[in-house]
Amino acid sequence: MIILVAYDITRSDKRDRVAKILQSMGLSRLQRSLYAGRGGIALARDIARVLEKIVDKATDVVDIVVLPENNWYNRIVVGSGRRRVPGNAPIQNTAVV
Repeated sequence: MIILVAYDITRSDKRDRVAKILQSMGLSRLQRSLYAGRGGIALARDIARVLEKIVDKATDVVDIVVLPENNWYNRIVVGSGRRRVPGNAPIQNTAVV
């Protein structure tokens, strides 16, 4: 399974803290506020529990999505800046536009 975490957090200190936490939990940064890593629903719930203590529920939002790994390989990538599978394994069978 692949975990995707996307966030929109207003305060930069909280954004920095969330980024460090996600990396410490094994996720890799794909874009400024998008992280991905291998894991299942248990890790996704752990991430949610940690982040809910940090984010301001009135102004911030964090989306955590767990999807089957084959969906990751079926994505379409525009550009080649970060063509890696979460967990640092090389990508295979990905359509690049």
